[in-house]
Amino acid sequence: MKMSYLAHEVELSKRHEEILGLRTMLLQQMENQLERQINEKNLQAVEFESANERNESILKDLEVAEDKLKVGTRTHLHPTVLTLKMKYWASVEEHLPKWEQFLLGQTKSPIEVMNPWHKEAQKQELFIKSSSLPSSASNFKMPPQSPHSEKQKGTKAYKKRIT
Repeated sequence: MKMSYLAHEVELSKRHEEILGLRTMLLQQMENQLERQINEKNLQAVEFESANERNESILKDLEVAEDKLKVGTRTHLHPTVLTLKMKYWASVEEHLPKWEQFLLGQTKSPIEVMNPWHKEAQKQELFIKSSSLPSSASNFKMPPQSPHSEKQKGTKAYKKRIT
């Protein structure tokens, strides 16, 4: 019986040595993995910091370029052009709500509202044009003309635009 206990004790001792060896190997692997993770984290922190610095530099460059463009556009425009620009945007802001309502289908066209005879003039033009056109061409409708187009033809500005 002593032999069997002794053999069993030797076998348990060998198994214990194997387990201790595996434990040591696993502990070493865990330490290596921890070192890799710490190094990776430090590298990411350095990359993050350099990316932030680069982004800040790019933003500053963009702000400088934007400021230069703003200064350049202000100084190069003629005062008449600036006045026209301001009047144009004021006109757009004034007429925008009327056109929005029309485009949403809630009201009549702003042109018809401003000039109630516009529709009658269009009907008369279409009647005159359709009566002088051949029968195949009378099926097509022409786009509406500006109510001021006839008035403009006699002006100096109109003649200058043509030449």
